[in-house]
Amino acid sequence: MSKYCKKCGKEIPQNSKKDSCENCQNKENGKIIKIGGVALSLVGTVISVGLFVITNGKFGGPKD
Repeated sequence: MSKYCKKCGKEIPQNSKKDSCENCQNKENGKIIKIGGVALSLVGTVISVGLFVITNGKFGGPKD
């Protein structure tokens, strides 16, 4: 009895622990990595704006 991918129907090895093929798993992981990258950049932006507001723009500015 063969196992088939739930998403695309491709035959996968019988001893596979997953219910999807390697290609479908890679596509899903790629989406997760992209979402994580966007979230990380947003957090960095919020932190930098927060530092700017807390220090009244004096942090890292030109020397007078």
